[in-house]
Amino acid sequence: MSPLVSLGTRGGIGRLHRWALGMSACLLAVISTMPTHADPFFVTVYGRTYKVDPRYPSNEPQGPKPQEAMKALPSDLARSPGFKPSHTQVLAEVEERIWIVHRKLEDELEKTTASSKGWSTEGGKASMPEITGSLASGVEQSRSPELQQLYDRHRALNLLARELRRSMDLPGKPPETGFSRPKLTPEIEADYRAQNFDPLEAYYGFRRVKAAFRSGDVELLADVTHYPLTVTGRSRRTIRNRDQFIAAEKVVMDPRARNIVAQSTFETLFVRDKGMMLGDGEIWLTRGTTGFGLGAIHLK
Repeated sequence: MSPLVSLGTRGGIGRLHRWALGMSACLLAVISTMPTHADPFFVTVYGRTYKVDPRYPSNEPQGPKPQEAMKALPSDLARSPGFKPSHTQVLAEVEERIWIVHRKLEDELEKTTASSKGWSTEGGKASMPEITGSLASGVEQSRSPELQQLYDRHRALNLLARELRRSMDLPGKPPETGFSRPKLTPEIEADYRAQNFDPLEAYYGFRRVKAAFRSGDVELLADVTHYPLTVTGRSRRTIRNRDQFIAAEKVVMDPRARNIVAQSTFETLFVRDKGMMLGDGEIWLTRGTTGFGLGAIHLK
């Protein structure tokens, strides 16, 4: 099945075969013909169509119209998974992407605020509200195009997630954990409570580690890892801190390990007193003072 994402209003449906940053000329042509009044428009992701409110919530920074803002959605969001996913699966995909972009955006904002490179004002260094305000309006793109790109993508994904949640009768407000509360069966909850684990805490930890592996960003994965981390395989090594973890990027980001995590679902994990096992024991998530995180890697 070819990738398909469509965008339209009551006056018509625009279709496009690839969403990318900047979008294609075809999409720009479709957008330009859309009515300028505040009619809802529709976005189709993974074969499912969702109605999007063209207005921003009153408590959020105003920026380009949502039709324009959604041009920043990742291009591969339109790619068909080979099956028709449930609404819950679509939301899970989007929330993982939001978690990744949010963490990266926070890091870049902190670096930018600390240095204020290219963002100085007459009174000195730019403040966080000044920087985010400029990013929301898009008037300062030339100062930091990379930061602007992260901000735009974060906004687009959040707009989409808001509508996904509403379509599922969930609160439109983003959850504090970053991931919507799951509907766990009594059997799954009992398995975790038998090990004195909070099933929701375990679930959110699993989702964070899964998103970090998915990102391919070793720094994000380092943030959700418990130290010391044991890595076994042909040889055994102990990674004692974040710096050592980042230096071992090729080992900890092993393609097979990443694929095992990507294919894992919370409902099928094996749990025991040690923690949660992914695959055949290649990855273990263990509980620490900050919740569940990456606890061990066994490379065969």
